Amino acid sequence: MLIASRAQMKKIDEILLEKYTIEELVDKAAECVLEEILDKDHICVVCGRGNNGADGYALALKLLKMKKHVSVISCKHDHLSQACNYYYQLCLEKGLLVEEKDEAFKKCDLLIDAMFGFGCHSNPLGIEGEMIQKMNDSSIPIVSIDVPSGMDCDSGKCFENCIHATKTITFFAYKLGFFHPDAMKYTGEVVIKRLKVEDFSNQICLCESLDQISFQKKSYDGHKYTYGRSFLICGSEQYQGAALLSTKASVYTGCGLTCLCSDPRVLQAASLAVPEAIHASFEQVAKMSGYQAALIGCGLDGGEELLRYVLHHTQMPLVIDASALNVLASHLDWLDGQRSIIITPHLGEFKRLCPELDDPTMSAIEFAKKYHIIVVLKGPHTLITDGHQSYRCMSGNGAMATGGSGDVLSGIIVSLLAQGYDPLQSACKGVYLHGVIGDQLAQKMHTVLPSKIIEEIPFMMKKFENV
Repeated sequence: MLIASRAQMKKIDEILLEKYTIEELVDKAAECVLEEILDKDHICVVCGRGNNGADGYALALKLLKMKKHVSVISCKHDHLSQACNYYYQLCLEKGLLVEEKDEAFKKCDLLIDAMFGFGCHSNPLGIEGEMIQKMNDSSIPIVSIDVPSGMDCDSGKCFENCIHATKTITFFAYKLGFFHPDAMKYTGEVVIKRLKVEDFSNQICLCESLDQISFQKKSYDGHKYTYGRSFLICGSEQYQGAALLSTKASVYTGCGLTCLCSDPRVLQAASLAVPEAIHASFEQVAKMSGYQAALIGCGLDGGEELLRYVLHHTQMPLVIDASALNVLASHLDWLDGQRSIIITPHLGEFKRLCPELDDPTMSAIEFAKKYHIIVVLKGPHTLITDGHQSYRCMSGNGAMATGGSGDVLSGIIVSLLAQGYDPLQSACKGVYLHGVIGDQLAQKMHTVLPSKIIEEIPFMMKKFENV
């Protein structure tokens, strides 16, 4: 399943308009909708003033040609988009537009919502708001074109006036907002249709859904060096817990040998909290040369010199998180593209890395491509991208939103890197594993504690073992 943001859909439109006229694209969209409603005979199409309205007008003309009983309600007659005005005039000539809205509803067995599409940013008011209420109150099945009017297609927020569709026919990809837990009440059944156009996938990186993973079964003759060595530069006197959580997560994810490089007080606490790990002081950071993957940042206080050392004196795969991301924001030139780097920012941290942030999805993809790294943009349906392949994780929930959850995720990812999974695999498997454990715990816990996630890691990995 492909997933797109509003900005990505706008970009697709821009790409297609280089090869097709807007009227041609509207005609192709209307053809896609027509295929899904051929079983209905009495249809009323409610149109807005933009290109979504154009889709509706074009659909009405196709229905008329098929001898269906069709009527059209126009919400606005002025300031129509180019395509909307073109098809509006054609419908006007054919006598399809009606003024008696209530009468039109009484005669039909299907309503078509063609008011806003993916362009809705606020609560529809005026005639559109009135029409949404009338359509919802009618008890007639409603098919929305692309996105139910009144829904923000990125956040999934449904405004006070929002169509309760029976079915939503959307183009090219699932919209990100459709995954909001409440969205299904408004989208109804979602059908994805692809317009008959030239392939544009090499120009825009749509996200794929990440909904399954697997792990290699432990070998009969394996030993601790078989499963890699991870080196974690984490923690400070003030933030001891972050280091302990990431270290324990690395151990529980199956890394053969995990070393925590940290402040003396953190190491003292770690000897009791994670006895399986070994220790090194910050002064012994050079020891990392004997390891296969590293993590820097969780609970670290500052860390500019440490990050500089890691990036300039080693070539091992690296996970950068938390305070190390804030340091990196001032030194993006340190990303030389000579290693495998995974960064794991939440949206606030990513905004510091990418101040020109517009659409988070497209910005993360472009950032990953520019610096030849992997971005794990944490949040609802976490985004994982290397700039060429992108994924939206289908696991995880709001109960996991507590301090330390990200530290656990970073520990899981560095452990998988050390065990030999490639960087994109490590990021995808780590994010999904972290989220699916959170989903399981959220069934019986109001707040999912990071320490509880760690305890479940070996058991969940067992469930995903390759047979």
